[in-house]
Amino acid sequence: GIHCFSCPHCGNVFRFFLEMLSMGIRIPRRGPLLDRRHTFPAVSQRHRRCDARECLCPGGREQAENQGPWQLLLCASCAAEGTHRLCSSLESTASWECSSCAGPATGKRQS
Repeated sequence: GIHCFSCPHCGNVFRFFLEMLSMGIRIPRRGPLLDRRHTFPAVSQRHRRCDARECLCPGGREQAENQGPWQLLLCASCAAEGTHRLCSSLESTASWECSSCAGPATGKRQS
């Protein structure tokens, strides 16, 4: 409802509510129907596997280390896919994007 609806940028409730009304978006006044802790259980879970076409990690797709070749990097844009550094030849990059976010022509974008 309105109590959970605010601007994602600044957090303002009132001005955001008025702007949404002017755009024809109606927000109910009632509170949430479900307990919020159980509404989105996957939100608190982090992606924890290598999605490279061929995972080279001897421990398998689920193994990850904090540093080194088996460090699991999540897509910097969506965080819905991950890769071990070695599985995608990412030796010195700080971030990585999956092929869905980077686009099929580029494959993987690194920075």
